[in-house]
Amino acid sequence: MSDAQSSRVGSMFGPYHLKRLLGQGGMGEVYEAEHTVKEWTVAVKLMSDTFSKDPVFRERMKREARIAGRLQEPHVVPIHDYGEIDGQMFLEMRLIEGTDLDSVLKRFGPLTPPRAVAVITQIASALDAAHAAGVMHRDVKPQNILITRDDFAYLVDFGIASATTDEKLTQLGTAVGTWKYMAPERFSSDEVTYRADIYALACVLHECLTGAPPYRADSASMLVTAHLMDPIPQPSAVRSGIPKAFDAVIARGMAKKPEDRYASAGDLALAAHEALSDPDQDHAADILRRSQEATLQGPATNAPLPTMPGTAMAPPPPPAPSFTPPRPAPVRQSPASSAEPGSSGPMQRAAGPPAPPQPQQSSPAGQPAWVPTSGPVPSANQPAPQYFQGGGWGGTPPGPPRRSSPVGRHPGARRHQRVRPTRGRSWPPSPSCSS
Repeated sequence: MSDAQSSRVGSMFGPYHLKRLLGQGGMGEVYEAEHTVKEWTVAVKLMSDTFSKDPVFRERMKREARIAGRLQEPHVVPIHDYGEIDGQMFLEMRLIEGTDLDSVLKRFGPLTPPRAVAVITQIASALDAAHAAGVMHRDVKPQNILITRDDFAYLVDFGIASATTDEKLTQLGTAVGTWKYMAPERFSSDEVTYRADIYALACVLHECLTGAPPYRADSASMLVTAHLMDPIPQPSAVRSGIPKAFDAVIARGMAKKPEDRYASAGDLALAAHEALSDPDQDHAADILRRSQEATLQGPATNAPLPTMPGTAMAPPPPPAPSFTPPRPAPVRQSPASSAEPGSSGPMQRAAGPPAPPQPQQSSPAGQPAWVPTSGPVPSANQPAPQYFQGGGWGGTPPGPPRRSSPVGRHPGARRHQRVRPTRGRSWPPSPSCSS
């Protein structure tokens, strides 16, 4: 850590007392901070000068953060506030105790197939909710997935990844790590739709199962060529013990043409669940159920207000014109229509675990800390939690993986509620923003 970075710890950033550096990277720094006015502890991401001064990024971040702030999905880290202080853009988010999936894989190796499916199921739920709201993530990768001790998975950096241009990532030297999960159309002039996120999710599934991304190369140009031209790898050929049915799941999820991929992230998760043996399907369901019970069934408290008192709500912006929304069934389906006519497979074989409860909103002050991992990289003094258990890493993640589940047609589907949009602002507030 440099002297400049060390000096921020203990200092004030507007109303935030920066207590601990959680991560840093090309996009900026993330701190555990105390909001001295509202008296709660949060995570604050401070964007670098390069991004803060980029007018294109600033507008995209405001738009995406406003939309992402309305996503009320258990596997999306909530954005409480965003804006600018002394010319520096920032995001305020809930603190969540966890370790990024990339660190878990590097420390403990590949996940068991049931655990891999449990993680992918949860991230698929987050993506389906975002896609239905017109939001693409654009940077789905293990570094952007947080895993708690109870195996509850979060997808982080909505509102950041979508605002970042590929050109900017290249300039910052972070593209090689990001491009391991990029869909072929992102390297061409073709329209980029939500199915690029599905491609990336399939790449993450491959890495969870095998311990390595689908394509490995020493340069960005070699990675681009691999995504565009190389055959889609078969995970069963990379690591013994992986059911061969996963080869077809990866092949469709990573199809070179977007229209040949799964129609939704939930469909990919469902196919991955069906690729498991019957005992492993039950194991994955148990992991999901236990993580739900540990994470979502806490006491309800009042949710924090996302804006300053008296501040008028900004209307939601229209989705980006190049975005093609998916069919909303996986996330908006009514309980009565949870099973498709004529569907077959293990999802009808037996009733799944009980429907997940609606997520309880809670004050950031009652939330544990999280180690963010998007632009920032987990600092060396933040070791992964000690919860290795036999052949996998311990604890347990949510969403019933049975087609007969009343909450939706894929393992992580659940009903979503609309919440108040957040609105960016500057600090200190002007008199007109005071109550």
